[in-house]
Amino acid sequence: MKRAMSLKRPLVKGHRNAWVPAASVHEAVGQAVNYLTGLDEHRDRIREELGIEVRRASALVLVGHPGLHPDVPETEINEALRTFNSHLTRVEVLTYKELLDNAERSLAGELRSRVREQA
Repeated sequence: MKRAMSLKRPLVKGHRNAWVPAASVHEAVGQAVNYLTGLDEHRDRIREELGIEVRRASALVLVGHPGLHPDVPETEINEALRTFNSHLTRVEVLTYKELLDNAERSLAGELRSRVREQA
């Protein structure tokens, strides 16, 4: 997790008439990949000592908040990260706002399901 509003570096940068993830996002993903590599390298020991299978482990990288970029529409930031995510394996990048929005949608859907069950 990278700090939401106190991150001093940008999440996206302009490149050839498009927004692309900035260096801070690439660095965070690189850090997550290094953690996953460590899990892979110590898979047998982790399974033996802790009883945890890490073969299919994945990482969620939370980076910043679209509010840091008032000059970039939130939809453009989300689209740049979605495109970036489509090229990653085992790592997903989200902003804190996306995470909260997803949680709210999930909870709202759960609430609707329970109301239908009671009806």
